[in-house]
Amino acid sequence: MESYMWIVWLALFVIMLVIEAMGPALVSIWFSFGALVALIISFIPGISWWIEVIVFVVIALATLFALRPILRKYMKRNNYRTNVDSYVGKRGYVIEDITLFKPGAVKIGDVSWTAIPVNKDDKIIENDIIEVVAVNGNKLTVKKVEEK
Repeated sequence: MESYMWIVWLALFVIMLVIEAMGPALVSIWFSFGALVALIISFIPGISWWIEVIVFVVIALATLFALRPILRKYMKRNNYRTNVDSYVGKRGYVIEDITLFKPGAVKIGDVSWTAIPVNKDDKIIENDIIEVVAVNGNKLTVKKVEEK
């Protein structure tokens, strides 16, 4: 069995690289490192197959836990914050009724926005005062403000 292990490690190396190329998660690349080291070790005469498996597991886990956090920090996508986030907490008024099944419209300052209710059961009618809870794409999630 030891004479054919290099084929197993080479196949595992290629499979892990293909899987990693299909997504940006940085998961299977570490197992390809382990398979590469095990492939190299498999050419040493007299090495048992179980030693190659142990080397594979140790290298894969060591690189996974040591290098993945460092690389993820440098590979983070640039998330650009915009001034839209400043709308959270602001108040406005409804210019078109808002229900769960039909988004309405609100006006905050001079800008009209499409809005959805924060609670599924809420029906916010025209001229009600609202407060923005979140911004989801081009829609505001709002709740009705109870006037005192």
